Amino acid sequence: MKPLQRARNGLHDFWIDHLWVDLAIVATLLVVHGALVMAFSSSDILGNALPADRRATYSATAVVVSLLGSLSAIAIGQLGSARGQRVAALKAQAAEELAQNWRSIFRVGMVAAVVSLAALLLDPSVATANSVPVVIRWLFEASVLLALVKFLRLSALFHEVLTLTARSGAEAEQEQTSLAAPPLAKPDWARRAS
Repeated sequence: MKPLQRARNGLHDFWIDHLWVDLAIVATLLVVHGALVMAFSSSDILGNALPADRRATYSATAVVVSLLGSLSAIAIGQLGSARGQRVAALKAQAAEELAQNWRSIFRVGMVAAVVSLAALLLDPSVATANSVPVVIRWLFEASVLLALVKFLRLSALFHEVLTLTARSGAEAEQEQTSLAAPPLAKPDWARRAS
């Protein structure tokens, strides 16, 4: 394995094994965006958007992030229905870590949907567009970024589960083809024995 690929795999494994990394990524992105907004006011996309556009964004985001829970359920179902030695080993060795990952993905999707709906309700109408609390926009941005990072985590976990399921399925087929054929019944076997 090449050093670059080994480093990439190590970074991927570290990220999958440590849920706190998601929060660190989001905090870093928020700090960078906050610095950009202070330096260049045009980089405040939500702040510069019309209230109707913000409300449409909040509404669409609530729907999209709620789908994260559905995708998480599909991945859990894939792992639950998978068979084979590799899957059994994964379930025995990493059940708690997988459960923590699935819970964090599902919970963040739910929190992001609730924050989006709250922002939709708390964002004032077009007539009072200048009084939109900055806190709401930043809270919305933080929840969307966290949901995005969790979606990437879900994608990585789903890839691992699908790969494992495919390998286990291939091994099961290989085991079936390597077994001896069942005995064939011969109609005249009883006459020979008597």
